[in-house]
Amino acid sequence: MSFAAFRALDIVVKWVKPVYPFVKLNSDGSVGSNTAGMGGIIRNFKGDVIIAYASPLNHCKVIYAEMKGLAYWLEVCVRIGVTNFVIEVDALSLIQLLNNNIMCHPDFFYIMRKINTLMAGFNFNLIHIFREGSACADFLAKKGSLLDDVEEFSGSNIPQQLCGLVRLDKLGLLYIRSI
Repeated sequence: MSFAAFRALDIVVKWVKPVYPFVKLNSDGSVGSNTAGMGGIIRNFKGDVIIAYASPLNHCKVIYAEMKGLAYWLEVCVRIGVTNFVIEVDALSLIQLLNNNIMCHPDFFYIMRKINTLMAGFNFNLIHIFREGSACADFLAKKGSLLDDVEEFSGSNIPQQLCGLVRLDKLGLLYIRSI
């Protein structure tokens, strides 16, 4: 197979700023062989960080890490008074579970109920984005898997690498996803 044939399978992915008055919430979970974490970021219509977080989790299934990350974000939205947002996650299976109200495993019952209860009070869109378009949340979830406790970031305490990723997203950097 030629190199050109592989390039035809590439997908261009980018993070897109939300439309005012919405904010965008990117959430992710990360599970390694001995670690697990969750992380996410909320940005305004200019692409500026409102708040970000990274947190460790007990070792778990990836879908559970994704659920925990989303539940945490929804609680943050309640706390800071955000009611209009776009949620982007890279876990298509999580979107399908939520959209179809599927209870696939008894261990997920309480977290799914919590997510559904929290979502009932918001004006939101839940959409899928490939991991490459959610580089900030991916970075934060991996960072969370290395921490001892949850860390929230805003203003001057945002990690330098995250600042760089945010800047690239604001500039409209295109990522290439090879399938």
